[in-house]
Amino acid sequence: MPRFTAAHALDQARQHPLIPVFYHAEEEYARRVLAASYEAGVRLFEFTNRGPQALEIFERLQRFVEADYPDLLLGAGTIFTAEEAGRFIEAGADFVIQPITSPDVAAVCRSYNLAWLPGAQTLNEVYEAHRLGATLVKLFPSAYLSPEYLRILRGPLPQVPIMVTGGIKPTTACMHEWRSAGATCVGIDARLLDTTDETLLTAQVRELLSMLQPELALAR
Repeated sequence: MPRFTAAHALDQARQHPLIPVFYHAEEEYARRVLAASYEAGVRLFEFTNRGPQALEIFERLQRFVEADYPDLLLGAGTIFTAEEAGRFIEAGADFVIQPITSPDVAAVCRSYNLAWLPGAQTLNEVYEAHRLGATLVKLFPSAYLSPEYLRILRGPLPQVPIMVTGGIKPTTACMHEWRSAGATCVGIDARLLDTTDETLLTAQVRELLSMLQPELALAR
């Protein structure tokens, strides 16, 4: 059974509203990025299903997380099918993120009371994902849609928890724009950060988080 409920994942996303999005074929390198992110205050980390060894690496990373960072939620991203979701959940995924909205993936996550974060763009898509039980709706690709788009969308859907991700620049100014527009949390492609220097990575992530956390009330 999963370690954390969907409600717990949402609470952590609100308290620690920056989610690194990352894939690398070298497990040791992925561990270092994960550890540096945790040190900065990250409590949800997305490992994307974008390589032939993604599941195998994910399984080992999950064991590393459970042993050394038991309060960190490690999620599986770029999931399209119920079969993929099932495999990653069996490997220990603490949440499932999609670039699309799949009702069959929603059903799998509901059966485990596991956080489900489907991708959506339009008002209709966001509403439908929420109706199907999304813990957070992933507004994707957010950089293309803009903070102003989210602000307008928030008008008729103020109650829907929303994660913005996809091409977002890792700057404090950008964090402020998205949070002010109503984002519950922000997903950042960790490859856009300096992932070669762990100390610098921790400092960068901590700075981005510091911009997001004072405004928690906006997304509650």
